[in-house]
Amino acid sequence: MKVSIDGLNYFYKDIGKGEPILLIHGNPDSADYWDGLVPFLSKQYRCITPDLPGFGRSDISKDFEFTLEGCLNWLNSFVDALAINEPVHLVVHDVGTFYGLTWAVRYPDKIKSICVTNTLFFSDYKWHTWGRIWRTPILGEIANLFMLKSLYKDGLRKSSPKLTDEFLEKGYALITPKMQKTVLKLYRAMNPCVFKGWEDEYLALTEKKPVLIIWGDNDPYIPLSFGYAERMGNGQTVHRIADGGHWVAAEMPERFANYWLKFARSSSTTS
Repeated sequence: MKVSIDGLNYFYKDIGKGEPILLIHGNPDSADYWDGLVPFLSKQYRCITPDLPGFGRSDISKDFEFTLEGCLNWLNSFVDALAINEPVHLVVHDVGTFYGLTWAVRYPDKIKSICVTNTLFFSDYKWHTWGRIWRTPILGEIANLFMLKSLYKDGLRKSSPKLTDEFLEKGYALITPKMQKTVLKLYRAMNPCVFKGWEDEYLALTEKKPVLIIWGDNDPYIPLSFGYAERMGNGQTVHRIADGGHWVAAEMPERFANYWLKFARSSSTTS
């Protein structure tokens, strides 16, 4: 499905009925990232999974504001365009937090619960090797030219060896020049210092909203030395998965779903 916002078309999937879950993918993904997870959740919930601007099948405006404000404003427009008038369960992965957690901080009344998986939202983060390459002018453009399928598959499998060939083939098919340009602009705009202030507001929000962290420990991009799993949870529920990688929701969708469903049930009984 597609929804029009300011004359541009944004792709999304809308599956199931019940309380809405808004699942926000990261890089280099699309709404398809959640395809293995949604069948377990959509039996009880309405699962909404957009392609972020410039990713997958979604358009992006020439003057898109690559700031945290720009990201949250787009997500808010997307939610309004779908006429979602009740608080959502938010699930965010990787750079999806640039959109999702900022939106949650700005519009806490629109949030029922938060689930965070393998991501960053703290100003002390140091970019991983690929992040530094994408942030470097000319070098990032050269890297994009040589993003062969074999390199793409090898890169994802080093973090998440349980990813299937089908998942990797579908993902690579959506690596377009538009998406590659979007990645460069996004990473070059997001120096970790932009999270100053936002990180404190997010932690304050975790005192008011139920939060679940599902974290694959074998993540070379956000290593355990940062301690983000526990920090993101701020004392709430954390599931560390020793044999999971950066793309743990795609590697172990049933296990991920079981954690989330248990969390949702317990949250609804205590709210």
